[in-house]
Amino acid sequence: MRELTDNNQTRWRVEVLFASYGAFYLIFSPDGAGEPFKLAIAADSQRQAEQMLAAMDSEALEASLAQATPFSETTELGF
Repeated sequence: MRELTDNNQTRWRVEVLFASYGAFYLIFSPDGAGEPFKLAIAADSQRQAEQMLAAMDSEALEASLAQATPFSETTELGF
């Protein structure tokens, strides 16, 4: 798990989620009220996904959040 504070001073908790069909997502949950966001990442295992998250610097986390979509939106895999 990581934490990020964006330009609007919103604090985000960032975690890895394993979904169906071997897909891994970064889940961005805002501190307090607000909708979480998700971003699919290319990883072969949960361990690799966790290592990728741990290796990200602040800029990479911010860029990932900017690319993320609302958690409520579904993908072609149904998630």
